[in-house]
Amino acid sequence: MRRAFRTTAIVALFCICGLAVPRVRHAVLRSGGHALAASDAAGPADLLAMDVESGGAGVLYLADLHRSQPAAAVAVLVPEGTRVERELHARGIVLPNLTFEALAQLGVPRDGIVRIPAGEGGTTETTAALGAWARRNPGKRMLVVVGPSHGRRFRRALLRAWPADGQPPPRVVTTPYAMFRPEDWWQSRTTLREGLVELQKLALDYAGHPW
Repeated sequence: MRRAFRTTAIVALFCICGLAVPRVRHAVLRSGGHALAASDAAGPADLLAMDVESGGAGVLYLADLHRSQPAAAVAVLVPEGTRVERELHARGIVLPNLTFEALAQLGVPRDGIVRIPAGEGGTTETTAALGAWARRNPGKRMLVVVGPSHGRRFRRALLRAWPADGQPPPRVVTTPYAMFRPEDWWQSRTTLREGLVELQKLALDYAGHPW
């Protein structure tokens, strides 16, 4: 027991010393960034969708993809309204869906945009909604745009929610317009916080679903 503890302590000491060297530390951080930003290759799809969290960066790339395959439908995942939004609606005030409006202004036909309810809008609710759409539309190919900091985690969650009856597997691609970049994400306070949180979430995802 004492020997195992000593070995673990020595390994931990070497790791700490290694990370103290800038070149080693940057290599480790870049590897972590690329682990988060895993992405499929874009390909033909019947439905182009984006997760709620990718925001304007996701809208831009979704519009780019639609221009390259205009026959595909575009999906907007719509989370439940907040308490404030529900109260405004009750008083006759309807706020515009900014994602919907931005896509329309970027050239996506309004009648080609599909609204998919997404619960609270988190990864679990979003992937469940997309999996349910796939079950209702057998044989349809789906491509989903997400932010690069949670490309791998989103894909893992979506595959767990995906129907197991021969449905074409989804493609998950990361938007190139996001602030988070795997090569230098730790150099900005905003993306540093985002990357650290996503690394923790990815580790928890692997702990809960090792496969």
